[in-house]
Amino acid sequence: MSKHIKRIDTVFVPVTDISRSKKWYMNLFNFRIVYESPDGSYVGFRFNEPGPLQTGLTLYQTDQLPESRHMAFNFYTTDVDASYAYFTEQQVRTSEIHGAGGMRFFDAWDPDGNAIGVVTFPE
Repeated sequence: MSKHIKRIDTVFVPVTDISRSKKWYMNLFNFRIVYESPDGSYVGFRFNEPGPLQTGLTLYQTDQLPESRHMAFNFYTTDVDASYAYFTEQQVRTSEIHGAGGMRFFDAWDPDGNAIGVVTFPE
């Protein structure tokens, strides 16, 4: 069965205010909305770029965020310095840029405190 699995399709991120978070993610990333639930409790994004289908991001409304000690995923960037500059211009809380093992990356936090990573490395 596993030979039929082709990719991670969607990453789910809990948020307490879906409207606020939808605006925040749309402002920072080149996303297009591909799904919104009729009751407004889910919104799904894909990158608004041509090419093969890539992993999507879905925000879901919750009253209480689950405890997490680690970020659930990273965004890959071709220019970590430009991405960092953009995030800081948008007044997003970030760590400093770090490097290890050929990677350069920084952490950022969405309005609910969900940690997201932004990373670059030689492909």
